[in-house]
Amino acid sequence: MTMSSCSKLYRSLAGGLMITLAATLYLAVPWSPAFAGQGQDIPDILKVGFSSRVFAETDTRDARVAMELWARELSRSMGLATTPKTIIFSNIKELRSALSKDELAIITLSAIDYLNIRDSVNLRPIIVASNNRGNAREQLLLVRKASGIRSLKGLRNKTIALLPPGKHQSSHIWLDVLLLRNGTRQTDGYFQKIQEATTASQAIMSLFFGKVDAAVVSRGAFETAKTLNPQLGHSLKIIVESRSLMGDITCIPLSISDTFGRTIESAALDLHKTTTGRQIFTLFQIDRVITFEPSYLKGLEDLLQERDRLMAKQAKTR
Repeated sequence: MTMSSCSKLYRSLAGGLMITLAATLYLAVPWSPAFAGQGQDIPDILKVGFSSRVFAETDTRDARVAMELWARELSRSMGLATTPKTIIFSNIKELRSALSKDELAIITLSAIDYLNIRDSVNLRPIIVASNNRGNAREQLLLVRKASGIRSLKGLRNKTIALLPPGKHQSSHIWLDVLLLRNGTRQTDGYFQKIQEATTASQAIMSLFFGKVDAAVVSRGAFETAKTLNPQLGHSLKIIVESRSLMGDITCIPLSISDTFGRTIESAALDLHKTTTGRQIFTLFQIDRVITFEPSYLKGLEDLLQERDRLMAKQAKTR
């Protein structure tokens, strides 16, 4: 993997939970029979899974190389002599199948994917990165102050910049819900043009320079951009904002012992206290790791429920 591809990978993984798990190897204690729960044997090979949606903006080959490197070190630190197996699942069906066969010890996936399968698989969320929940995860619909646009209605037949739906699915769903509230079903028919931006910074600057009429980015991305360029705060304004829509989440199967789960969680929560941990968090733009709380999913849960309700209502009127 080249230096440029590594840099691209790091940027795309910023705030992702998979890196925080990788970092726990610096604090993890060696694997011992104490981590085998209720008759569960110690695995010969540590199997770590990731949803491809987590790597939506990264070359899969680069992602696999990076993940295999840290999984190998994690396995070694746990006292396993064999090479670990890193699996990147291309779809939910594959992931669901692996979980049903108890083939994974750790899995990182998007919060949306988790909500879609949680009733049919035995998974327990354990940790999230601090910047994957809270105000930083609110989605914003931005326009230029000088445009005179004050609401979504003012954007009909205008241009808008959106981030790729693979990694930023929640922002697309939120925009769909905004349109559904106004009686519109599809974004393609509402906007004159949808411009896909590779990064939030690109979307914000396209709006700033008048290349598009609006942009959807997270509050965290907008606040960072304003810190680097205060003029953005004077030129751009928020006309609609969402509730916090959680990002990626790390889970363990219920078949994994509580002791093993607590070990992973404890190591991650203390990571910011070490020099190595702080360096890793700085590299991947993560403040710290926090324990998962069900309330973190509330905004996303309500959004999905509203989308389904509005789509069903609209279908009845057609």
